[in-house]
Amino acid sequence: MDTESNSLQALLDIISLEKILAIALLVLSAWVFLTLMQWLLNKLADQFPRHRLLLNRIYPLTRVLVWSGTVIYAVVGIVAPHQSILFAMLGSAGLALGLATQEPIKNMVSGLIIMINPPYRLGDMVSLAGHYGEVIKLEWSVTWLRTFDDNIIMVPNNEALRTAIANSNSGALDEQVSVKFSLPAECDHQLAMALAREATLTSPYTFLKKPIIINLDNSVEFGKALIHVTVKAWVLDIRLEKRFATDIQMRVIDAYKIAGVMPSAVVPLPQ
Repeated sequence: MDTESNSLQALLDIISLEKILAIALLVLSAWVFLTLMQWLLNKLADQFPRHRLLLNRIYPLTRVLVWSGTVIYAVVGIVAPHQSILFAMLGSAGLALGLATQEPIKNMVSGLIIMINPPYRLGDMVSLAGHYGEVIKLEWSVTWLRTFDDNIIMVPNNEALRTAIANSNSGALDEQVSVKFSLPAECDHQLAMALAREATLTSPYTFLKKPIIINLDNSVEFGKALIHVTVKAWVLDIRLEKRFATDIQMRVIDAYKIAGVMPSAVVPLPQ
């Protein structure tokens, strides 16, 4: 009984109203700082879109460092418990977390690994856990994706590291987009390839500093010989991927019809 009373008294001795207010002020200051920083980075990203991806990567790691520093300073600098009490608190907290939150801890550790050695970053277009979209938020425990259907997908970081990750742009603002056209084998394939290149060059979304690649392939489907013209070009901004693919399809199909390359075309979605 005396031991419990002494432990309670020791705990009350290190907790006071002044310390509680100081911790509250510290947490509020950290939150205000991060909120202002995020607002400023968003404004800069809107003002300088070519540097949007670089600016977006600053916030996640800064948030981790700020909150880690806040917790450490609150415990060591403000509460300042006796060493034996500190070790006892850490041991109890560690045991409780280990038993009750194994999966969240795995996700947080995975999130830290992703931030230190990133397979993807904010703004990247990735295929993650069966979903394809833009990484819009990277937190300790989860990664948030926005798909082209405007759905927001939450992927646990531990799940992300356990699956294969396909990154379309790897931190760059531009990315390669493929559009495939299927034509009858008897059509003029050289003209079809030339028209596809010319139509792609005229698209306002084409990133002309990188090459336009036109590939030719053939197959037999349902007993009919086909040739496949695949356009591989780079879009100026990853967010314009679908708009770019649609624009190429419209321009190439119009060019084929005008030139009489084919009566009709089968145009699959971009690969």
